[in-house]
Amino acid sequence: MWLLASWSHIIAAGAEISGQITNGTTGSQVANQTLQLLMPRGGMQQVATAVTDASGHFAIASADIAADSFYLLQATYQDVNYHAPVKFDDRGQAHVDITVYEATHNAPTLGIKSARIVVRADGSKVHVQEMFAIQNSSSPPRSYVNPDGTFLIHLSKTAGEPTGSVAGLMNMTLPQPVNPGKEPGDYYIQYPLKPGLTVMMVTYDADYSSYKLDLADSVAYPIDNADLLVLPPNLAVDSALFKFAGSDADTGAQRYVASNLPAQARFGASVSGEAVAASVSPNQSGNPDADQGGAEVKSVPNSMERMGGLLLACFLLALVWGLGVRVAKEWPEWKARETAGQKQKALRAEVEKLLNSIADLDELFAGGKIAEQPYWKERLEMKARLVAALKKAPPKLLESYAIRQTPR
Repeated sequence: MWLLASWSHIIAAGAEISGQITNGTTGSQVANQTLQLLMPRGGMQQVATAVTDASGHFAIASADIAADSFYLLQATYQDVNYHAPVKFDDRGQAHVDITVYEATHNAPTLGIKSARIVVRADGSKVHVQEMFAIQNSSSPPRSYVNPDGTFLIHLSKTAGEPTGSVAGLMNMTLPQPVNPGKEPGDYYIQYPLKPGLTVMMVTYDADYSSYKLDLADSVAYPIDNADLLVLPPNLAVDSALFKFAGSDADTGAQRYVASNLPAQARFGASVSGEAVAASVSPNQSGNPDADQGGAEVKSVPNSMERMGGLLLACFLLALVWGLGVRVAKEWPEWKARETAGQKQKALRAEVEKLLNSIADLDELFAGGKIAEQPYWKERLEMKARLVAALKKAPPKLLESYAIRQTPR
């Protein structure tokens, strides 16, 4: 009761945020830097502002700041936005440091640590999803900005209109315009490439009425490792670049690999054959694995299908065991397990529905069919419901979602 009263007092009195802004290129503190405190739930509504002092420190205290709400702190330095989440302690205090970098229009050392290309045929169409983990290894570290594009890609002649996205703060999918270049098939994205890893994704549909796709896409940067996944697995793949590496354990697709690709190298591969429905398809949520500590870009299957199979197996084992004992003795225990299973089934359905709703909302926003303010409001509300539902889940169910890469 005391803790609840204390927390209510913090909310009523307002919370405090303090921190420091550092220039990661020079190592010095940034003076006179303006910061905005944003509330995503209100469509990136600005709640408060602050300016750093001579030592780069700042402080924000306002009765309008509630310690039980989620905020982002933004610093715009040399036309590049830098964000950090605000996390309050039980006293309503938050310490947030932000590192900004000098911006450069000259391309630094850029490379792609890993790429993942998913080709999925479906009737007369083929869906292509390409994900790239781009490493900015500039020294000293600088953010690369260029109005003519920081990420350059060339798509095959049969490619339809592409869409793009980037994994932003907290791995949130941020739709990005894919602009046509000077030559046919050339496209670019202007998103600033900050020091470290940035994950880009480009998707498009192509005609597959002739049951053949000639993949000849390329990017402007060298690639350490590339995976090509082809679905359904009955399709034939002919490539001098990609080597067959068996079946992908996560998606059931045919997996082909290539390494040490130079800049502008074409993903030369021919995919042919009539698509036969596959039992497992890759994750189409558009949320790549953007773990800043690793370079793998990975799609994962629907983990609920795997969990559903596990629960069914456990149920069958329990039933076989019950045949060898007295029914009267085992009936209460079996009934309790059955009730728990029904609750888990309902919980799984609720979580799955929320995940699909978030993915659908992202697609609407990417297609320009919903404005930014209602998009962020509805998305964060659904995420709050998703977190509340997952809190009710048993450890095994939570573990299955830990590898799913849910919408962020």
